[in-house]
Amino acid sequence: ALKPGQVLLLENTRFDPREEKNDPEFAKELASMAEVYVSDAFGAVHRAHASTAGVADYLPAYCGFLVEKELTALGGAMDAPNRQPVLGGAKVADKLAVIENLLKKADTLVIGGGMAFTFLKAKGYETGASLLDEEKIDYCKNMLAKAEESGVKLLLPVDVIVADKFAADAESKVVAADAIPAG
Repeated sequence: ALKPGQVLLLENTRFDPREEKNDPEFAKELASMAEVYVSDAFGAVHRAHASTAGVADYLPAYCGFLVEKELTALGGAMDAPNRQPVLGGAKVADKLAVIENLLKKADTLVIGGGMAFTFLKAKGYETGASLLDEEKIDYCKNMLAKAEESGVKLLLPVDVIVADKFAADAESKVVAADAIPAG
């Protein structure tokens, strides 16, 4: 029922349980409201969800200018003589293919953010109550070994901030990454 020049704003698709399952019926519902799909969310294009991969099965699909810019920059960085990509984010699972591909091309791979704690746990370090992907610890052990075998430096944080609670008024201090207290 939209008229030319009007815009339809949808509720965040993550609230629908069919989104992360890449439900084809949900993807068709979303696609029925459009004529073309342009993905410009570089941070989400790797997800096989209904609103990302699923919709593209039912509409002509293109990447937007931001995705194009990110891919061009990433491609150029990997062709540069000093290849040192930096990865972050909360979940290792979201970066599996990226990590494996970068280990084939990078000289140094820097991992930070929440996903660093899964790598630190894979090295045998205590990680307290930090964000951790228990299911990917063995994967991280494997990636650490692959990096060493191929001569790629895989850099993790050397220190972290620990706190007694997750709150603005928490007591906090900096400790070595291999000295995170339990809890």
